[in-house]
Amino acid sequence: MVNRITIWCGSFCVSATTAVLWPELPSLNLVMTLAIGGGVLLFLSKCNFYFYSISGGKQTSWMKFVLIAVSGALIGATWMASLGYWHLSWQLPQSKIQQDVTINATVDRGGCLSGQKSVVNNQENRVHTQNAENIDSAVNAEYEKDEPRYMSYVVNVNAIDDIALKFTRKMALSHRLTSTCLHNGDKFTATVKLKPAYGTLNPVGFNRQQYLASQEIVATGYIKHLHIEAVVHNHSVRHNISVFITTLPLDQMRWFQALLIGERSLLTKDDWHTIGQTGTAHIFSISGMHLSIIALTVFYACSAFIFVASSIIKRKNAFINLRRYVLMTLVCSTALYVMLSGMALPVVRAFVLLVVGIGFAVFNSVLRPFHMGVFMLFTCIVLFPLSLLQASFYLSIGAVISIWLLNWRFRFQAMPWYKALFCIQLGVSVVMAPITLLWFGTASTIGIIANLFVLPVITLVLPVALLAVMAGYYIPTSLDFAIWVLLKIDKVLGWLLTCLSDAASWPISAIHFYPTTGSILCLLFAMLLAILPRWRYKWACVSLLILPVTLTFIHSSPTRWFVNVFDAGQGTAIALTKGEHAIIVDTGPMYNAEAPLASQVIPAFLKQNNSEHVDMVIHSHGDTDHAGGKAALSAWLDTKGIKPAWISPIDGCERGKVINWQGLTLTFLWPEKGNLEDSNAMSCVIKIDDGFHSVLIPGDIERASEYAILHAEKKRMAAGIKGRTNGTQENKSNVEQTAVRADVLIAPHHGSKTSSTDIWIQRVSPDVVLYTQGYENRWKFPSQSVFSRYQKYGVRQFTTSEFGFIRLEFTEGGYIVRSERKDAQNRWYLPSYTPRHLVSSESEVKKEENF
Repeated sequence: MVNRITIWCGSFCVSATTAVLWPELPSLNLVMTLAIGGGVLLFLSKCNFYFYSISGGKQTSWMKFVLIAVSGALIGATWMASLGYWHLSWQLPQSKIQQDVTINATVDRGGCLSGQKSVVNNQENRVHTQNAENIDSAVNAEYEKDEPRYMSYVVNVNAIDDIALKFTRKMALSHRLTSTCLHNGDKFTATVKLKPAYGTLNPVGFNRQQYLASQEIVATGYIKHLHIEAVVHNHSVRHNISVFITTLPLDQMRWFQALLIGERSLLTKDDWHTIGQTGTAHIFSISGMHLSIIALTVFYACSAFIFVASSIIKRKNAFINLRRYVLMTLVCSTALYVMLSGMALPVVRAFVLLVVGIGFAVFNSVLRPFHMGVFMLFTCIVLFPLSLLQASFYLSIGAVISIWLLNWRFRFQAMPWYKALFCIQLGVSVVMAPITLLWFGTASTIGIIANLFVLPVITLVLPVALLAVMAGYYIPTSLDFAIWVLLKIDKVLGWLLTCLSDAASWPISAIHFYPTTGSILCLLFAMLLAILPRWRYKWACVSLLILPVTLTFIHSSPTRWFVNVFDAGQGTAIALTKGEHAIIVDTGPMYNAEAPLASQVIPAFLKQNNSEHVDMVIHSHGDTDHAGGKAALSAWLDTKGIKPAWISPIDGCERGKVINWQGLTLTFLWPEKGNLEDSNAMSCVIKIDDGFHSVLIPGDIERASEYAILHAEKKRMAAGIKGRTNGTQENKSNVEQTAVRADVLIAPHHGSKTSSTDIWIQRVSPDVVLYTQGYENRWKFPSQSVFSRYQKYGVRQFTTSEFGFIRLEFTEGGYIVRSERKDAQNRWYLPSYTPRHLVSSESEVKKEENF
């Protein structure tokens, strides 16, 4: 029976996990077929079992196990497809998008815990930490770029415009800081503006849309007006304890908040860098490890009580009753800790697994670790299916599996404890490195040593600090003693964090590598084979599986060149790459004094493509949506010792300038020589040509600049013709056609209706036009009139808001256009949205805002 259940649960888990890679959900008819098929196969396997039992066979047929496995796989696929349809079933109605709506909601997380108006850190600044799964802040928004101080909440919405929802929906809302600060559990009424849960999508960096889906968040927005009179404050014990901690004279107060109650919004950017570089982020984020520390503390405390009680009470039955009471105490104490931690998913998941394990122990069910592990994994997927989209799921499962495999292979229990501890830490760190690289692009090289020192200290400190805080909070007479204890712990934490900060500053503290999913899966399978006992051709297979990772270090063919258009929201960032060399054209926007695209995404992308030799950085003009990342990119280039040429409309960009770069020709078409104006009209216009194909990048020029460029080109080419020929009409028309002709055009001014005139489109005559614009941007770029104009001339059109990152690959034989949403990351939980105004009625088009 146990083997059959394990096979069914294991097949269920494998099938359900594949849902992460589905490009789309199966049709409803197919889902029904899978469900019925799974049930029928399970029934047939049961009939097969009884048939062999009646016939007296000692062994059942292999067919029974096949039926059970296929049944589990079908039911697993059905489960995930059903959950996928349930998640996508509620979409924000078109009439509610970007409109003022009134909601009744309850703050789920992200509220003020410490009683202070703290700024919620941008999630994308934490992309390189190893604990992004616990991030409670929502996302930065376009509308906040002028006001950086805001709070971000995840709320449970019960009603919209007085219409009660059948099911509560989660939404992420931002709110400018006012005198009223919402706390977790507070009920409120507010006027908000909403849009579907969405985000930029690039090959590297934080995937906001996937994060929102994993948190069951179906819409994002901001609070325009909070109805203060309708706020019902419901301050929890967690909030009160947080406020109590802030009153204590602790130098490391923010770390106590993170360790004891899971409040991490007070951690600074430098704090996240320190724990990320040293591989200790999981220690300072409440997770299953912390729950196990509390559980072990309670268990050993109760074991002492059992020992004393068993020596007094000699009866065996009494001892068994005491054992059950201890397990009940263990469950209750860990449940209280889960509530104190803010019900973070990793802690809740660990608590559920703890309850499952205790349940087996209470009912005296003896299972092998493998069977227990498969059943626990099955429980996690059934209860928390969307956690499959989070890094925490794979980090937690990977750590448990690696410990189990290593212990099975090397028998750590037979070693001295110190040797076993070191071997486990070493093995887990090595096995987990590929997973952390896949999710975060970073793996700590000193994490093995750091964890050997930090983990024992935190294991001893956590229960003592938690008891001291609880005693000081609930027993006022013990406050002085509790403060004395916490001050001692504060000194220990200060010393520990100083050591970690020093270690994080070492150049070798971490490696940054951005492999493909396929190569990492091959590497993990190679590690699995390496752990297994020796067999023939073992190391040959391991070598072949390592090969895909090693190939990622090889530079791309020098005959191909790429134009990489990043999904920068309402901004522009482009990387021209060929071999190991690159040119950056615009560095994207800056929000809230941060430029995550320039500081994280562009460097990571260049490293992933082995193109870190940046020869030039060209800014079309100085607006923050194009040059907002200048300082961030400059800082990164300085750390790499790279000194590129910096070009802008007032420094180096002038009409007639030609640069030969890696076999390509860069021709500068605008502005005129001697220009001193840095504006949209004087944007740096560049044409990139390889002799076969070309790309035109015109910045934010508008119709006047388009006419000026075409006129200047006509005059120049006419003068050239007059000097060489008689100036026939045929020669003139050919020159006019090829002067600014390009196969690919980056739409001027993001597709504004003040640009892309008919004559411009005719002269450029592009096959493809790309719009760099943000989803639901307030200027409604690209303009529908411009979109229709390109459509009239048969130009293929791509918007970064719908297609995400776009890559153009050029060879002598042609060029290929690939997008992140439609090709590389085509997933059911990452749907793309066409700008609404492009499919709206003509009456709505006339209401476009002027820009």
